[in-house]
Amino acid sequence: MPGAVASSRNPLHASLTEIGHMSSSIGRKIQAAIDRMRGKERQVDPADAWGVSRRDARKFAQPTGALEAVFYGHKGRIAQKWHHYLEIYERHFEPLRQQGQPLRILELGVSRGGSLEIWRNYFGPQARIVGIDIDPACVERVDPENTVMIGDQSDPAVLSAAVERLGGGVDLVIDDGSHLGRHQIPTFEYLYPRISERGVYVCEDLHCSYWPTHEGGLRREGTFAEHVKTLIDKLQGWYLDGDAQTAAMPFASTTYGIFVYLELIVIEKRPISRPFHVQMGEPS
Repeated sequence: MPGAVASSRNPLHASLTEIGHMSSSIGRKIQAAIDRMRGKERQVDPADAWGVSRRDARKFAQPTGALEAVFYGHKGRIAQKWHHYLEIYERHFEPLRQQGQPLRILELGVSRGGSLEIWRNYFGPQARIVGIDIDPACVERVDPENTVMIGDQSDPAVLSAAVERLGGGVDLVIDDGSHLGRHQIPTFEYLYPRISERGVYVCEDLHCSYWPTHEGGLRREGTFAEHVKTLIDKLQGWYLDGDAQTAAMPFASTTYGIFVYLELIVIEKRPISRPFHVQMGEPS
């Protein structure tokens, strides 16, 4: 994935961009030829335009944190992440990792199984990790210490079974599933109240909310990007009135913050008491 958050001042991004378009283009052409030989039509993913090869990424990326080191040193099953996610993840995940107790992690979207291995290496052997995917083949793509459940990520029965498999609760949710708002929103609404009081909820690849290929569009109703805007309103629930406040307070009183990054939403839970402000200093 790309070298860093897009910036003309970032030499790593510039280097990877220059070589990435060429190497990823060649790779896509080769894969397309293989698929044609197999009689399989390959679905076009707009994100492919930003891809770079593993060789190029490893050549130019210099890991600066523990998660980056785990990711770029990974030699197991295929895992795919945008490079700039790694720094963001470390910012929000490291406090969880330092809690000193086994974490309960749920990832939506298993794909080829590598990301579950990444989380296992980063969070340690004691972590409980469950993945959900709609593809039955994913069951064969994980190691025994990780669990995969097959089903629709927005199905409450599937989500309930996954939480039970984790021991009745969850500390970290990473939604890298369908990237469709009609799945992401009910998934969030079901899981967020069930996350531990200092847990973290992540929704990846927010750019899909803007792509017609993923039922998205700018300010299109029903996308996760638009849903997050309603969560911002709820976060201010302390200052609303009547029914609006009543509806907002379960979220406002349990949410520390909503962090909006390029392509990524991170929501941190924390018990929040009634806000107050205070004036300090002496009168002049």
